[in-house]
Amino acid sequence: MWSVTFRVPASAVDAFTAHLQDGASAYSAFEVLDGEGRQVGDKWQIDILRSEQPNKTDLVSQLALIATTANVPAPSVTIASLPDTDWVAQNLSTFAPISIGRFWVHGSHGGGALPSGKISVCVDAATAFGTGEHATTHGCLLALDALAKHRSSRRHIAKSAPTSVLDVGCGTGILALAAACIWPGRVLASDIDPEAVRVARRTVKANGLGARVRAVVATGVKSRIIKQSAPYAVITANILARPLVHIARDMTSLLAPGGRVILSGLLTTQIPMVLNAYRAQRLVLEKTIVMGEWATLVLHRPSSCIIT
Repeated sequence: MWSVTFRVPASAVDAFTAHLQDGASAYSAFEVLDGEGRQVGDKWQIDILRSEQPNKTDLVSQLALIATTANVPAPSVTIASLPDTDWVAQNLSTFAPISIGRFWVHGSHGGGALPSGKISVCVDAATAFGTGEHATTHGCLLALDALAKHRSSRRHIAKSAPTSVLDVGCGTGILALAAACIWPGRVLASDIDPEAVRVARRTVKANGLGARVRAVVATGVKSRIIKQSAPYAVITANILARPLVHIARDMTSLLAPGGRVILSGLLTTQIPMVLNAYRAQRLVLEKTIVMGEWATLVLHRPSSCIIT
């Protein structure tokens, strides 16, 4: 396995990932942060995994061409050989059951006896994000658990459209599964990555929720397949801070009056930036969950909310 790493301005991330994801075993893009969680300039790091060694000359030429099209400087690239390790198998062997609120998150290799009062959510470590171990996923599950305790929230969801919950950036589908376990109605899970959607569909089937949870490939929240099932009583989005800010208006337009949105994937230092974007859409902060350096926000849309 070989890794390809380079950094580009935030405005050019989509251009590079769109051209380079073909032939990649996996890829990721994230903000470059310093040791205190502050963003370093406007740079994002792109990491690509490939099963075969890339030709550096060809790769440099390809990056230069993409950079010219995106009107940014050509990035310097690092190519490194990685140990031949089956990371998925290794994660499966070490993934212990996790108790998060009412949820008992475990892998298919065995979660032990289901504790009394717990809901089983079976999710294997895989080539997609979301097993409950990371603070952002943990925070979102706690937020769902808290909402499920609210009588008014349960009534609102019960009266909502047939598809009552939307999970943006679903990864393994863990949040969509959790929502389907505690509320009636259907759940739509979406991700930009086809591999994540493949994993989510497999996970949904393993949990016996194929009739109520649908996983689809969708680019952003403007996708027709997402808009046609709106409005949603609950929207979860565990992605990154800047994308959350970017889609604030469009996502709020998908939220039913009185509905809730659960946002995560942001550092505590990024709370003001994300919160301001959603307050500008007349959403009201209901709860903040902080776990280490990571935060999860729960906001609701008042019945009289008018999107600006």
